[in-house]
Amino acid sequence: MTWGSFFVRSSSLVIVLPLLLTRLTTAEIALWFLFTTIIGLQILVDIGFSPTFSRYIAYGMSGSEIQHLNSPNGQNSGEPNWATIASIYSTMRTVFFRLGLLWTFLLVTIGTYSLLKPISTVDNKYSAWASWAIILVVSTITVQGNSYSAYLQGVNQIALLRRWETITAFCGVVTSYFVLIFDGGLLGLVIANQVWQAISILRNRLLVSSLDLDKLLKVSVGRFNKDVLLAVWPSAWRSGLGILMCYGLIQVSGIIYAQIGDPSSVAAYLLSLRLIQAISQFSQAPFYSKLPLLSRLYADGRHAELLQIARRGMALSHWSYLAGLVGLGLFGAPLLKFVGSNAPFPEQLLWSLLGFGFLIERFGAMHLQLYSTCNHIIWHIVTAVSGTIFMFVSILLFNSIGVYAFAIGIIAGYAGFYSWYSALHSYRKFNINIINFEIGSFILPFIVTATYLIYVCVISYV
Repeated sequence: MTWGSFFVRSSSLVIVLPLLLTRLTTAEIALWFLFTTIIGLQILVDIGFSPTFSRYIAYGMSGSEIQHLNSPNGQNSGEPNWATIASIYSTMRTVFFRLGLLWTFLLVTIGTYSLLKPISTVDNKYSAWASWAIILVVSTITVQGNSYSAYLQGVNQIALLRRWETITAFCGVVTSYFVLIFDGGLLGLVIANQVWQAISILRNRLLVSSLDLDKLLKVSVGRFNKDVLLAVWPSAWRSGLGILMCYGLIQVSGIIYAQIGDPSSVAAYLLSLRLIQAISQFSQAPFYSKLPLLSRLYADGRHAELLQIARRGMALSHWSYLAGLVGLGLFGAPLLKFVGSNAPFPEQLLWSLLGFGFLIERFGAMHLQLYSTCNHIIWHIVTAVSGTIFMFVSILLFNSIGVYAFAIGIIAGYAGFYSWYSALHSYRKFNINIINFEIGSFILPFIVTATYLIYVCVISYV
């Protein structure tokens, strides 16, 4: 069901996006993408807790004790340790509640300030500010409810979670479609989107309640365990710093550009990030859905099976990403022109540069996740360096090449350090034969993408 879940989410590109681009004004389109960018930044306040808690719950499912969470030795019983799982779960709930309060404060202050100029270009300012107020409320609920999703993934209920995500996402797509068909405008679209987001949190809470709740209650769920937090924190903050310096800086570039660019240029750039993100999310399915299983296989010492599953997932991820990138690159602009879009498709050179950069990111990110199964987190190193490279290159080039500086910065950061450093660690940790492992999973997709980029460069300057 993982493919189904991501497919339905991506279907909004076909069903909702064309209507959005024709029913909203250019300024409203730019503001909508800015809203979605800010909403996406809520992963930053997570500080890496979600994947870390999920991984530790997976360790608990293989029998780990709390004191051994940071050093799974592959000699666990293989049976769930419900005392450990319950302690992690109750601590996780407390942590996410506090993170939700922090996120609300950041939205009210920095978030509101960043919207002053973009909202000033919209005709219906009341509708725009009302939309922002709704996002404030639902985003708080979403951050606090992330604990449910982390638990479900940790206990390896991926299929159940994705099944319901598919249903909920489909309902959201249909609702948004009818809102736009009947000219519900920006406010109606935000309401439709955020209502289903709130329903998703309630759904996950009900799913958690239906799974092994009696076993959790028997071991005193509800008490905060300081030892769990101390065990989780070293991995969490490193992962969080990684997300900030990797994903966060790129998304923030859109917010910064919205403060200085005209609505049409801002809409095009944010649209490119939105489309690339959608392609990336869809392509992550074959690999990221296996992360809890990979963590469990590592804890059980089954490394050969772990590498086999990881390699297959990486190959499917790279090829599906490539298909989406080239497909939209070739047909995106004609399709937008055909439907009468009020926002332009990104220029081909900008699109191909961004796409090439994010392919390199996918390669490094999956190797980083593979290496993280051993619970040695290096995100704070690779992302600090690559993020610094991205910022330096972007600032250095922005005055001369404008928004293209962000794309060049992405390539420089990911190719200059992030990807090769991450891959090197997983190669060494698991004694991987590079050619045998990468020939079909990355080398061939890389060659095809590089060829596409060269082709675009040639036609852009001829």
